[in-house]
Amino acid sequence: MIRTISKHHKLVLLAALLIAAGSIFYILAVKKPATPANTLHYTTFKTEHGWGYDILVNDRIVIHQPMLPGQSGYKGFPTEQEAGADAQNVIESIKSGTHPFFGQKQLQRPGVLRAQPK
Repeated sequence: MIRTISKHHKLVLLAALLIAAGSIFYILAVKKPATPANTLHYTTFKTEHGWGYDILVNDRIVIHQPMLPGQSGYKGFPTEQEAGADAQNVIESIKSGTHPFFGQKQLQRPGVLRAQPK
């Protein structure tokens, strides 16, 4: 005995196939690719007093550092590389779960500033 699929079952099967095709299309073509949560990075910028940096989480500024921390007056980092090195050290501190310390001792980290004679 040969059974045929009823009209009702054909409609249910067609609806299921359309939903599956639509879901696959959405996932592959429409949905933006997933990015790692809390992407932490920095950008450097030139100021009239030297160089500074911003620390960003998912392209949102969380730290704006236009000057040398722990210094009197308004003086930026002498070079873009030194600003970037300090920003990278701050990012490493944040990733390790420690509070980034801003001050003269912190500026003497490798790659930031040489120790200043007293």
